[in-house]
Amino acid sequence: MDFETVIYEVKENIATITMNRPDKRNALNHALLRDLDVAFEQAENDPEVKVVILKGAGKAFCSGYDLTGSPYISIPEGYDRWTIGNALKTLRGISARYLRIFNFPKPTIAQVHGYCLAAGCYLQMCCDVAIAAEDAILGHPATRAGGVTSMPLWVTYLGLRKAKELLFTSRLISGKEAERIGLVNKAVPADKLEEEVWKMAKEMAEVPADGMMILKEALNTHALILNLDAVFAYHRQLNALGRLARTEGAAPYTLDQLRSRTRGEKTEQ
Repeated sequence: MDFETVIYEVKENIATITMNRPDKRNALNHALLRDLDVAFEQAENDPEVKVVILKGAGKAFCSGYDLTGSPYISIPEGYDRWTIGNALKTLRGISARYLRIFNFPKPTIAQVHGYCLAAGCYLQMCCDVAIAAEDAILGHPATRAGGVTSMPLWVTYLGLRKAKELLFTSRLISGKEAERIGLVNKAVPADKLEEEVWKMAKEMAEVPADGMMILKEALNTHALILNLDAVFAYHRQLNALGRLARTEGAAPYTLDQLRSRTRGEKTEQ
């Protein structure tokens, strides 16, 4: 199948899904999100595929939602502003996409390099395992503008205090630091990243498919017993309502402005 913004390849029982908007640092626009949905569906339905690797083309894994147009940023079609109804509906769809990847029935590995920010960081968090280049840059600069993140897994992976530290400051961290605090599983030199990811994918692919599926099902069900569904719902609800609390007419920060604010630089709004 031909994709507009994704490269899809299968080799040795491993599907590689590559986000392919390198000129935009793989920012998530409508087209890329649609292509990701179809690519994951194709991998799920292909009996040859036992493991999925998610990666980005060019110099970044993913810089987050496209600020010029995406389901998260754009006011829904047919409306001139955010309302409680359209915000909640939009966030339900966004949350469902995160959970679709989190609950994907086959093991998933995020191969993280360059910028991995905001929703890009969400994507790697939704994968079962994340391996990052030591010099990758991860974090959520958009929290500096205020509001509740729609992704609850920060606390799950980092613990409450470390999650507060990272989100309250909007600090960006290296892949090496991300490994230390548990945001990714492992950090390796950039020139070893692809080799390390492939090695782990091959190890996973050797496990019988049905056995791997029920193992993942059991681990994810354990998370549900601990109310994972409830915290996803809570975060998306607060994120949706936060849209209505923004100052009317205020221009959103650009990604470059948010990066600059994270570094303490003054920018034009």
